Amino acid sequence: AVVSTQSTGEQTKQGNHEHVIHLMDFCFKILETLREFNKYTLGTKFLMKIGFNYGPVTDGIIGQNKVLYDIWGDTVNLSSRMMSTGKEGKIQLPAECVPFLIDHFKLPKRGRVAIKGKGEMLTHFCTERKPESQIKQNVEARSSKNINSADTIVL
Repeated sequence: AVVSTQSTGEQTKQGNHEHVIHLMDFCFKILETLREFNKYTLGTKFLMKIGFNYGPVTDGIIGQNKVLYDIWGDTVNLSSRMMSTGKEGKIQLPAECVPFLIDHFKLPKRGRVAIKGKGEMLTHFCTERKPESQIKQNVEARSSKNINSADTIVL
């Protein structure tokens, strides 16, 4: 699964990246749904790896006979590369996404990975959501210092 998200200019200007957090929650729901589905498949075990990225995309409708909606761009391509170089059962993301997710999720470094068209990139796995008490602490600490999570990179 390839997951990427686009923000509006207004969301980014206001430092609002809540949609990125919701998208990561959705990734975990997909993995959980697949685990549940596998319980009922009589010996067949479906596996998935998820590539995640954040940034601008171009979207549009293509086709004349069979009309499809699609998205393109570097954000989507990198998300696809995160998936193809990822590991089964895991969500892989580039280091550039860490500041938007670090308050809410555990993001251990995977290390440098060779990414087609990009070279070596530092990547992380998103392993789980942090406890609500820790999230609240992280968010309060940032707001008391008037820091946007995208202003600092905590690796």
